[in-house]
Amino acid sequence: MNNIGSTHFKPAIGYLRRSTDRQEQSIGDQRRVIEAYAVNNGYDLLNYYTDDAISGASSEGRAAFLQLIQDAKQRDCPFQFVLVYDIKRFGRVDNDEAGYYRYQLRRNGVEIIYVSENFNGDDTDDLLRPVKQWQARQELKDLSKVTIRGLLSRADGGWWLGGIPPFGYDLAYYSSSGEYLCSVRFISDGTKQVLDKDGELTRIVQKGESVQFTKKDKSRLVLSCQDRVKLIHQIFEWYVLEGVGYKSIAERLNKAGVPTPMGGRRRTSKEAKWCATTIMSILQNPVYTGDMVWNRLSFAKFHKISDGRAVQTRHFPGHGPSRNGQEDWIVHRNNHPAIITRTRFEQTQKRREATAKFGYANTHNVGRGARSPYLLTGLIHCSHCGHKWFGYTVNSGRKRKDGSNSKTLYYACGGYVSKGKSVCPRRVVRKKWLEGWVVEKIEAMLKKYFGTSEGLEKIRKMVEEEVNDMVPQIGKELDQVEVRIYEIKQTISNLIENLTSTNREYVDARLVELKRELAVLESKRHELEAAGAKKIEIGRLIDQAVELAGEFKTAFAEGTIEEKRLFLRAFLKSINLDPMKGTGRAMFILLLGSEKVCGKSSMYYERKLMKLS
Repeated sequence: MNNIGSTHFKPAIGYLRRSTDRQEQSIGDQRRVIEAYAVNNGYDLLNYYTDDAISGASSEGRAAFLQLIQDAKQRDCPFQFVLVYDIKRFGRVDNDEAGYYRYQLRRNGVEIIYVSENFNGDDTDDLLRPVKQWQARQELKDLSKVTIRGLLSRADGGWWLGGIPPFGYDLAYYSSSGEYLCSVRFISDGTKQVLDKDGELTRIVQKGESVQFTKKDKSRLVLSCQDRVKLIHQIFEWYVLEGVGYKSIAERLNKAGVPTPMGGRRRTSKEAKWCATTIMSILQNPVYTGDMVWNRLSFAKFHKISDGRAVQTRHFPGHGPSRNGQEDWIVHRNNHPAIITRTRFEQTQKRREATAKFGYANTHNVGRGARSPYLLTGLIHCSHCGHKWFGYTVNSGRKRKDGSNSKTLYYACGGYVSKGKSVCPRRVVRKKWLEGWVVEKIEAMLKKYFGTSEGLEKIRKMVEEEVNDMVPQIGKELDQVEVRIYEIKQTISNLIENLTSTNREYVDARLVELKRELAVLESKRHELEAAGAKKIEIGRLIDQAVELAGEFKTAFAEGTIEEKRLFLRAFLKSINLDPMKGTGRAMFILLLGSEKVCGKSSMYYERKLMKLS
């Protein structure tokens, strides 16, 4: 605040605001007009309250404005008038909100003077003021719609729509003519590195400063440095292959001293650390598969995107982001280089969904489950009552020589253990025997399919046959989709070329329909192309299985309980036990992820269990 003392009679303060989205009146311009008005009309201008670069869409977040209201309520308030350039500077709020704050000022003897509105100072002001307030609000709503149209236009081209890129990616900037300009890498301390086309550093932009580009320049995601890309790979592998949770992954990174993605951008403290929410946001972000997914969240005050167009929001502005339904997401598949395969991402989401559904306490790698000697907990299902089987310890009653109880370890149905024989009969199976049987079958399976070149060739052909069954249908459907896409693009081009002021309304409506159909078809095309390209996954799946097979014996000879549990789950899908018949069946996984490639479950390997104990 600045003090401008004078001998004028009427004590007043000035309120200045510059919006984040409309720069038509600078702070200096407003100040000069207010000071001239004060001199010409007998006001003693004491201080200024200034909100610089703050949106007027809501009073929330305008610290100086809210402080002004509080100061006006004080008994020793030194001012009786608030001088503001116009209604828009007071706020582009609706009439209810504007009236609420005007009433608070008036009841404390403070009057608002709009110095450039030319009000008459009589009863007609009460009629004109709400109209001008409504116009100010409506201008902001119209601007919101125009802004969304511009964003949709950029989104159609798969361009980055603003903000800091996901960790593991940089931004490559291009001119309006498509000429490469530079790449920008965001560093954890808040600085930005500007790189040339060869990846060489050209300059560093300090924290708080921005890299200057024109409004027509656009940016796209490109891979960042190799260390960051490897780190993203590591996070997904820890989560999927080792079963490490969000918090534990964050602890590993913090112990290793790895800088966080945000680092010093928001904090000056040296203690900025990885946290579970950061890991979770990385693991659930489809951008790492090469897809640009936009409009998952809406921060809109007035309009949001639904059905590919701007629609009015129903919630009160300023109450934080809202989640949009998946049908409103804007997705561009294979838009930029992928860091994670789709198979790995799908495995990640499957585990996340299972954790959310069953809770952390029921996963095999946390709490008591992490220390439990029962390796098959969570994999055994009762075909009679539907409950899961879990570890069941029986004390024999006899003491050992050292005085401890003699225990026998079994698996038993949870229905019987928790609810009694009315739910499920008492049947148990010895832990040692069942786990030994599973390991024996896995070893036999690995020897048959992965121990010889003939076995590998056999399983490769099995997968290829299933994929080839799908390809002819995919090829025909893909041709039909591409023909329709071409037709729609031609229609859009013709409509735009023949656009006139007379037919604009019809053309706009028709373009919305065509773009909506085009988005659906392009998504379908990408799905079909991905399905047709699934053969590429075969080699990777087999290589992964061979590697696991080679480590299986070592894990069971020297590994920890957690390592043994992890390897069992790599090859065992489930065991179904029937306590009424005393029999069961086990289903083994030949290739982890094969059901995603083939779309079937025939890559499972089924074996019948012997009679239960």
